[in-house]
Amino acid sequence: MSFKLLRNTMLALMVTILAGSQAWAEGLPFHVRAKAAIMGDIDSGAILFDQNSDMPLPPASLTKVMTLYLLYEALQKGDITLETSMPVSRNAWQREGSKTFVKVGDKIRVEDLIRGIAVQSGNDACVVVAEYLGGSEKGFADMMNAKAAALGMEASHFANASGLPAPGHQSSARDFFILTAALMKHFPEYAHYVQQKEYTFNGIRQVNRNHLLWKDKYITGLKTGHTSEAGYCLIAVREKDGQRLCSVVMGSSSTEVREEESMRLLHYGNRSFETVNLFEAGATVRTLRVWKGSQKEVDGVIYNPMRITVPKRQRGALEAGIVFNEPLVAPVRQGQALGSLVVKLEGQEVMRQPVVAKNEVPEGNLMVVLLDAIRLQLGW
Repeated sequence: MSFKLLRNTMLALMVTILAGSQAWAEGLPFHVRAKAAIMGDIDSGAILFDQNSDMPLPPASLTKVMTLYLLYEALQKGDITLETSMPVSRNAWQREGSKTFVKVGDKIRVEDLIRGIAVQSGNDACVVVAEYLGGSEKGFADMMNAKAAALGMEASHFANASGLPAPGHQSSARDFFILTAALMKHFPEYAHYVQQKEYTFNGIRQVNRNHLLWKDKYITGLKTGHTSEAGYCLIAVREKDGQRLCSVVMGSSSTEVREEESMRLLHYGNRSFETVNLFEAGATVRTLRVWKGSQKEVDGVIYNPMRITVPKRQRGALEAGIVFNEPLVAPVRQGQALGSLVVKLEGQEVMRQPVVAKNEVPEGNLMVVLLDAIRLQLGW
């Protein structure tokens, strides 16, 4: 087993690493005025603040992020288009709470329904979507729960598409961070809808309930929520200096508090941390020697990008290298596992990703095989 170092100028920037769901520190730097909160980097997955993030809570209209996710997924699959018309049932029309003001018997374009959900937070628009995609709101809730399980949203159970109070309808701040990250990564072409500040439908003008869109030019979403049971909730996304940070605040006491605490979290994240792209997806991280092959070398690549979020106030050096078994003997298959790209901090492993062969290397001719066999035997 060999650990070959890869020096990279970016690696000299860092002393501490935050990866996956690893938290920055044991103690919190401050307390958020809410039942639960979380803040992290969407692209690296680093969690930079965590306050009761796994606590199951009623999510109110944050639920609609999952409704949008399934709607965007249907668009991506080609099951529907933005011009597809969905019928309005009496059940949808009479749904209480915030409304897009659809009318019974009308057929509403998907793009209007997206705006109705993303901007106006329309409960009626959610039911129209649920009944079309799921056959019924219960059928759609089953789809929501299946998707939540697939995404690893362990605290979530959805009973409806809008977030109106219902027995067992719950989620957590961490789950909504997971869902938001997936939404932003998988459907970037639809990100502009949650940034729209106002929308007029059926002659009725309504403004986005996310007031942060007016208060900070770097805010790019995402969703508010409120019921008497859930309190005031907010998912906020802020993109600045190459970072995409997401905060989730659940169970605060007012609109003002949820906004103030969201901005405090996001400013803290942007001020205190930086996200560095070490390698892009598909990058060649090392060229490896191949013995007894028709080629003497093969590129080792990684499938996924490697991004790291680190505290700005700490500088130092990380080591990145490939761990692999020597010697590598042909034939080598394309995509064959060659080893792992390992990032270490002060000798301790903090990140690992598989390295695979970029291309196939068949076995060489008889002369190559014999010569390499001799070299290997003699340790050349």
